[in-house]
Amino acid sequence: MKAMKRFRQIEVHLALCAVFASLVGYALTARVSGVTTTRAEPQWASPSIMALKRVSDTTSHQTQPVYLSNLNCDLETYRTPTDSTLRTGCFSQASYGQIDVDSDMVIFDGTDEAVSLLPNNPRQILVPWTKAENMVTLDTAPTGGSYINMYKNPLAGMQTVRNVFGQVTAKQITAAPDLTFKNSAGAPLLINGQSVTFADNGSWMVVEVLGGSFERVNLGTLQRTAFAPTYSRSGSPALDASSITLSRDGRFIAIENTYASEFKVYDLDHCTGSVCSSFNYWPFVQQHISGLRYLSHVRFVNDGLISFDASSSMDSQSGTYEIAPTDAIRSLIQYLGLGDSYSAGEGAFDYLAGTDVVTNRCHLSSHSYPLLLTHDLFAAAGGHSVACSGATIHDVGDTDDRYEGQVREGLDWKQLNQSQPALLASVMTNYLPGYVAQQRFVSQYQPEIITLGAGGNDMGFGDILQDCIAYHPSTHNDTNTCYATFEDRQELLDSISRLSSRLRSLYGEVRRLSPVSTVYVIGYPQITIDTGSCGLNVHLNTSELEFVQELVTELNRAVANAASDAGVQYVDISQALVGHRLCEASSSTIAVNGLTAGKDSGIGGINVFGTESYHPNALGQELIEQAILRQTNNLRNGLPKPSQPKTAPNPGFINHPKTGRPINQITKGTTFTSKHARSGQTLPLTLNAKHYGFLPGKHYAVHMNGIDGPIIGEITDGAGSVTIPVIPPGLHSIIITGVDQLDHPIAILQPIVIDPESSLDSSQTSCPLVPASGVDMDHDGIDDACDPLISSRSGATYGGGIIAGVPTVPSIATQTPTPTAVVPSNLSILNPTSLGVLLQPGGSG
Repeated sequence: MKAMKRFRQIEVHLALCAVFASLVGYALTARVSGVTTTRAEPQWASPSIMALKRVSDTTSHQTQPVYLSNLNCDLETYRTPTDSTLRTGCFSQASYGQIDVDSDMVIFDGTDEAVSLLPNNPRQILVPWTKAENMVTLDTAPTGGSYINMYKNPLAGMQTVRNVFGQVTAKQITAAPDLTFKNSAGAPLLINGQSVTFADNGSWMVVEVLGGSFERVNLGTLQRTAFAPTYSRSGSPALDASSITLSRDGRFIAIENTYASEFKVYDLDHCTGSVCSSFNYWPFVQQHISGLRYLSHVRFVNDGLISFDASSSMDSQSGTYEIAPTDAIRSLIQYLGLGDSYSAGEGAFDYLAGTDVVTNRCHLSSHSYPLLLTHDLFAAAGGHSVACSGATIHDVGDTDDRYEGQVREGLDWKQLNQSQPALLASVMTNYLPGYVAQQRFVSQYQPEIITLGAGGNDMGFGDILQDCIAYHPSTHNDTNTCYATFEDRQELLDSISRLSSRLRSLYGEVRRLSPVSTVYVIGYPQITIDTGSCGLNVHLNTSELEFVQELVTELNRAVANAASDAGVQYVDISQALVGHRLCEASSSTIAVNGLTAGKDSGIGGINVFGTESYHPNALGQELIEQAILRQTNNLRNGLPKPSQPKTAPNPGFINHPKTGRPINQITKGTTFTSKHARSGQTLPLTLNAKHYGFLPGKHYAVHMNGIDGPIIGEITDGAGSVTIPVIPPGLHSIIITGVDQLDHPIAILQPIVIDPESSLDSSQTSCPLVPASGVDMDHDGIDDACDPLISSRSGATYGGGIIAGVPTVPSIATQTPTPTAVVPSNLSILNPTSLGVLLQPGGSG
């Protein structure tokens, strides 16, 4: 078994040697079938050839408002503070929350409740500015059309409206706009309000001036560039609404107007006066879609690809299409893995070059299930992974050009383009994780198949486990159990509820960025059992083991519900590790690491807490891969199953003693840059109150070790500092508390490791932050209290020598038929259903 494992490891490394080539960049390139080809600049305004492809027989889910149909929005279910009735709206994202422009309801960050957002005057329509704190407003003109204005900081001009019971029912904008757009004569600019649209990154806007021109607005400088004649006339703008979209760099703009039978794409790099080069794609589309009635939801997928919904008098012709100025529309790669540490393979070690260095801790393992899938199902150049440990929903799906990646001292997209083009080219060509948002690879390569595993970091799953390892003071001297109260559990359940909404938006964004892709959303495996015999490296009591199981179940429930809403496939891997979980298996067959000392150093270079703790090891990743293959018919299930009824939380999860304290909205946050400190150290803190949903301009209390823990200082919006009290070394937490826009208690939780004063303090043990057991069963020099895998002295490796049958793994069907891929006869594929082992007391985990 050990030899076969080594063979598989070598095979994977060989398959990936081309992926992590040297950081030498040229023009942006794409690897297709092992050949590196330069991507030509799209010729939208002068195509020599065109391609149209139907990618779905159904149109998009509602992803645009009814009135401002050129904005993107996501369906959200919400309540109001005064009514428990569930409602649904389509909300567009701003930096401080989400706004439903059709109903003027706002959901501020940090809450799942919505209140009315009342404009400054009854004629004002509020338009969320994508990714920005600013807001655009449209003031309807009595003669038709709208005047366009801008707020630079709308939160500063909002007053709270309360009912007679003191409940927040609305937010009222009391100030006048900061800026009104003017025409050349100095009068307010009159536009067709329905034609307003923004680029995905929030850097550009398009307005249609009535009786004049379409204008592109640089939202950084407010410079306006006229590029095409308008369709609308004063008095009748609603009859001439257009579907408009911009490329991210603002160069290409597509305008579809059904009444004019035009679908033009403009190139603003080639203009003469106020008219830019363009090409009308309507005749081409009409020729290839029989019975065409109209187009809608026109969106740039990337600079060289546009998607749209087509309505036809023939049902067989309606659906979602893509169009490009190329000879064909095809996926550049077969498969792409996205996600967090469970997808990156943290805990399986053998990290790929460049992902286990000081500046990049993505910890992408050659044993991770996406790379195992690549090895078993796809050609070496046809499958890749950009999963990165620590990734959140933000790191996967962020479309803002200001996103700076997960690497230390990272650069945003614009900075990479301007100052490090060679690095950016190498990142995108060689699939280097951590430097850019993972969605960039989706948009560029249009994978046939995507697996996506995310959400655990957003709810702080790892931090919760770390918190459980720490000591928990209790009113009962014989109790030391984490999250043991109703309030603790309800706060977690509320955060998971909010997480489901964000996941749904993420899945919808990935589908929009690559409509051709089949998206598989991967859940999380159960890593513990509460009825077995635990090793010294587990550090969880029976109640906590049961809690971890329940927490994984609730996390998977949120993932599954979000996947169903978004129309993507959920893959349940919760039972993938059965027989090999913590406290369930002998050391030689354990599939999950216990507490791991690791090599993530704290102050003074002391190795204190490894991020590999409580993550699947190499065996665990293989078992997860096999569970995915079984459930998806080797990733060939195609369209998702019909939407399933949502599952409700388990009432038993919160059936615990009540303390009577207020229930906070808990958010996992980053308020200090270092995860380590020492007793007595002054620690700088930063807080973006708007981002976390705090009511701005207030003082926020800083607690140590729990919401009810001692207050060690306070911080205002911005920067501040607190002094760590004299406390024992180990795992602790800092919590910042305040209230949100709706006066609900809100808290940011961030774990912190209090390091020993010096390396001498930990010289007697390899586990400086937990009590040493004094046992080293496998004689590897690591105390079993923080040894990730307590192997037997015989050197047995994972799998316990049990060899399953060798299945045949068919390749993924593509446009070009490929031969069946057969796993080599000397490479074992583990089958978890055949890996039954007897529990051996005293074994690892």
